[in-house]
Amino acid sequence: MKKILLSAFIFAAWAHAHDHIEVGQSSQNPGQLGLDGPGYQLAVFVPQGEPFSGYAPNFPGGYFADELTFTTEVSALNLADGSDPVIELVSMAGPAGAFFSFWESGATTPTWSRSSGWSQTEIDRPSFPVIMGGETHAHGRIFTVDRPGDYQIVFRARDKNNLFSPSRDFLMTFQAQTPPSLSIRTENGSVRLTFNSRLNLVYDLQICTDLALNRWSNVQPHVSIDGSGALVDLSVPLAHPRAFFRLIEYK
Repeated sequence: MKKILLSAFIFAAWAHAHDHIEVGQSSQNPGQLGLDGPGYQLAVFVPQGEPFSGYAPNFPGGYFADELTFTTEVSALNLADGSDPVIELVSMAGPAGAFFSFWESGATTPTWSRSSGWSQTEIDRPSFPVIMGGETHAHGRIFTVDRPGDYQIVFRARDKNNLFSPSRDFLMTFQAQTPPSLSIRTENGSVRLTFNSRLNLVYDLQICTDLALNRWSNVQPHVSIDGSGALVDLSVPLAHPRAFFRLIEYK
């Protein structure tokens, strides 16, 4: 009698959507830069070597990651005509010993990293240029943290042309969540897989019958599963003597 080998993997993560932060003219002060956009970002764990974003094919994984674009393509704000803005990191607070990093588009290593408790000084002002709107709009920049937990990140926009004064500090919370576990068992000729879903995330179940080939395919109909925060129980007919399962979690 052949032994049936089944394995379940923790989650790999893909980013299918990302947020934009507008950089334009302050709505309170026409002579000042302003920032407008969401103040919260979820950083999902990306296993080393797993794909994360089609805009960032070189990202190596191994971090809690979030793709985020700061752009002069504005809708809530007015254009800051003549400005050449950059975004400065002002401070970073998070779990003890953790690092917050910025990755330029196409990078395979962090462009810069700062540890928890860091604050800007006159000689230490990490920054990155804003993506200009219109035809030159681009994506692929990533922010990462290396430990689970909540991070309080403060950004500020500064005009290199000095036509506008720097923006007010913009506080953003990055929440890095440890992937939930995926349990597996056999029952009545089927494979049963369960996991605790997370609200506002989506899941695809995938199968591989030979890890040496590393070819994964979606298991129908268990794709595009909307996370609700509840336990999800999936059943798959037992049709292979050897099978490996994983869940893709994405935004």
